[in-house]
Amino acid sequence: MADIPDKLYFKIGEVAEIVGVETYVLRFWETEFPALAPKKTDSGHRLYRRRDVETVVRIKELLYDKGFTIAGARKRLSGRNS
Repeated sequence: MADIPDKLYFKIGEVAEIVGVETYVLRFWETEFPALAPKKTDSGHRLYRRRDVETVVRIKELLYDKGFTIAGARKRLSGRNS
């Protein structure tokens, strides 16, 4: 698993660097995975919690390492394995 720093909130650029994907990939994943829902500030900036970063790491693992489709990864994350 990626080494996640011990702090409350992460900006999208920090999450992208930790996980090793571009920021546009994270924004796309937010639209595809209901489990990924970072908080947004009044100015629209995303604030990811540690749980969100762990979810991003899991999504990347499912898509890139295990070869899941978006739909398959979404089902796996939601707990539906069928």
